[in-house]
Amino acid sequence: MDLYRSKAAIVGGLTPLVDVLARRGVAPDAVTLAAIPVAVIGGFCLLLSPLVPPVLLAVPIIVAARLVLNLLDGALARSTGRIHPRGELYNEVGDRICDVALIAPVAFLPGADGRLVLLGVVGSLMASFVGVAVRAAGGERLYRGVLSKPGRMILLAVFAVAAFVGGPAAWGWFGPILLAGTSLTFVDRLATGIRRLA
Repeated sequence: MDLYRSKAAIVGGLTPLVDVLARRGVAPDAVTLAAIPVAVIGGFCLLLSPLVPPVLLAVPIIVAARLVLNLLDGALARSTGRIHPRGELYNEVGDRICDVALIAPVAFLPGADGRLVLLGVVGSLMASFVGVAVRAAGGERLYRGVLSKPGRMILLAVFAVAAFVGGPAAWGWFGPILLAGTSLTFVDRLATGIRRLA
């Protein structure tokens, strides 16, 4: 599920939208920060789903919006020449907030193993931390892994639909898969970072 390999092709398809945003003077930072309320809404949909199951069908749309916004901000910054260190800070902090806002609510849903889900969230944060730390140490920012950010979001979207179709019991496998995937991603990035910084 290392979907960063297809990032360039996806960004290329967003060029018309990037051009529209550039002409309208939209700041890349605004696009970055817009992903946070989108993720929070997704989290509320998950928490509301035991009472209103159809809101689960909004989760894949929200996940897609979050990923598109994440691609747009960088493309817009490069297109307009508005690249600055603060933008990278917004991007990294915003990504971590979005991950927690979208994934952690699953821990409180019927059928889910809350402890494993929360440990999986910690695993995703640790994997992201390693990716950033390698860059801070002089290497290249690491995005690789069996369950990188796009993979986590697709996993969440798939399970949201499965829970709508099959009921709360479908969440039972989400925590174990999330924890296993983020743990492997953490180990992979750590090993890669050590090797490249040697």
